[in-house]
Amino acid sequence: MWIIVALELTTFALAFVVLGRLRVDSAELFAAGQAHLEPRFGLLLTVVLLLSGWLVAEGVHAYRHEKLVRVRRLYLAGVALGAIFLGLKAYDYAAMARAGVGLGDDFGAAYFLATGFHALHVLGGLGMLLWVALRVGRKPFEDAETAVAGTALFWHMCDLAWLFLFPLFYVR
Repeated sequence: MWIIVALELTTFALAFVVLGRLRVDSAELFAAGQAHLEPRFGLLLTVVLLLSGWLVAEGVHAYRHEKLVRVRRLYLAGVALGAIFLGLKAYDYAAMARAGVGLGDDFGAAYFLATGFHALHVLGGLGMLLWVALRVGRKPFEDAETAVAGTALFWHMCDLAWLFLFPLFYVR
């Protein structure tokens, strides 16, 4: 899992460099696109995702103390918040599309591709968290520490990526 996370963070880092360069080189274009984004909504997205990450981290601690029912509940709560994050992103995408921001313009392409790439990772992370939540305490894992802590590591990678995407796009 460490190798996967390292590769994904490298990919995100390259995207952040390109996005940062676009934000500097095309400041007016970027500002015009940002005008369609609500910073408080971006902050809400951030809080929801980070709260989900905190619940998952608590789930790892519960696992290490053999509180398996608590692990399940914490992971499922983390999944619920992750799903809320995706629902809010879908709402955000629809609002951007209604405003005429799309893949045909530089800001729209950057926004939809970068945040869409992140959303795909969130979706994958949700699948992994749900798999652990449904299995923990019911069927042994081949490598329990990797299953539980590894999925949490991936989920925190999603948090970390968002902590760069949020200011790049939402903070003016």
